[in-house]
Amino acid sequence: MNNLIKINEGQLAGNVFYGSIRINDASVIVGNLIEDKTKEYKFRMIGKARAGFPLIHEVECKISDLPYYLSKHSTYVEYQRTDFESGRSDWFHILTTKGGKWHSIEKSLLESLCVGDMHNAFPKMIDWKIWKAMNTKFHSCKAFVMN
Repeated sequence: MNNLIKINEGQLAGNVFYGSIRINDASVIVGNLIEDKTKEYKFRMIGKARAGFPLIHEVECKISDLPYYLSKHSTYVEYQRTDFESGRSDWFHILTTKGGKWHSIEKSLLESLCVGDMHNAFPKMIDWKIWKAMNTKFHSCKAFVMN
């Protein structure tokens, strides 16, 4: 996975601007905010209905289960991070889209996506060159992790 992501170095390096990945000759910002992949988080998603108005949906699950709730109409996903010392909670974006294509995505979400999830939820982000390099054979194979 790390060989696909060009890791940022310099002043903007950190968890928010972790790196970038090229998919279909477009650069997508990759963040690395979620550290504990086994913990359940609260996610909030914004999508579009067939009539065009926005829908907001909340779900509590692990990051690996999140692709089940995504659709091709999902435009924005954020998760809630709670600071236990101060009791303050903040929302951070983990997926933003523009024109049906990704603008930024969380590394943990990228690692949990399967080829079937990509076909169902993100048809404009299909990159056969990456999947061939990742040795994918079936829709159940991971799309951005070596199989």
